[in-house]
Amino acid sequence: MNLRKYPSHTFALLLFCGSTCNNQYISQEEEGYYTQNDFQLSRIESFEKTIFTLESPDEISDFRKKLADRTKKWCTTDTEKTPDELWNNFFKEEIEEKIIKNLQQKHDTTLLESYYDRFGKLFKAPTKENEKELISAMKKLQANTTLMQAFKIYIAEEYNNPENINLTKAILAYQECLYFIQNKPEKNYMLHNKLKRLQYYLLKWEKDGHKTGQQLWESIQKETKTNKLLNEVKSYTYQKNKEAIAKSLELLDELTKDLYSLSYKDLLETLPHGIKKLNGILYQLELKKTDDIKLLTSYLKYIGNFYSNIYNLY
Repeated sequence: MNLRKYPSHTFALLLFCGSTCNNQYISQEEEGYYTQNDFQLSRIESFEKTIFTLESPDEISDFRKKLADRTKKWCTTDTEKTPDELWNNFFKEEIEEKIIKNLQQKHDTTLLESYYDRFGKLFKAPTKENEKELISAMKKLQANTTLMQAFKIYIAEEYNNPENINLTKAILAYQECLYFIQNKPEKNYMLHNKLKRLQYYLLKWEKDGHKTGQQLWESIQKETKTNKLLNEVKSYTYQKNKEAIAKSLELLDELTKDLYSLSYKDLLETLPHGIKKLNGILYQLELKKTDDIKLLTSYLKYIGNFYSNIYNLY
């Protein structure tokens, strides 16, 4: 740049603008650092594997053997729903109502329905005869490349987004059973059970006469001395963090009322993000703990333990 081209007042203006732009950039970088979400999900591979088809005779044969062996270990008290009951609930709610009905708008889904019908029969009776029928149905389905391509595209578009998958009873119960049958490590099929325990804790917290997390946080923010201290905590000054905290506490209240009220995104991204921000803020108020702060810290401790146990599943 040739500085002699600009009058002195213009040059000063350029310098000022440069400084302002730089400050804005630094401010944005700082905000990004303090408000970033470390729990962002892009996809849930485990769910795709839950809903997808078995794609080779060896896979089907291996699954049939595990089904025959592990079903006895699943039904130990005669109070559990059988694997084929759980499959039927999952099929009707998730596959028939959503996937098949959607594909039927443009495709003949007879072969896909036939495959799932044979898959259900294998669940009910894991015999070699039913294995052969499922393998035959699989080969016919795979031969229809147009239908298979449409099926895979639909799965990729609908189930890659954790926001589209709700934590329904049918999904969680079937997934829990499926992973058990496949003899995967316990951590892979315990989400349903751990979610029930979390709800039990939240219900017991309220039954013991404590304020909810939302009520405690609102009370802490309204208290004059605490409010002054809060405004000195950098993370608290960002509106994004306040909104994230409010949303997570709201989701915990929803979970208390209804175990199946959240999506995978709610549970594995939105909720832990807000809780982490809140824990960080409370930690910085360590020396000025009021009774409400102590209670809220205690309330969040169990929730933190829940996430340390389940977040690595996905």
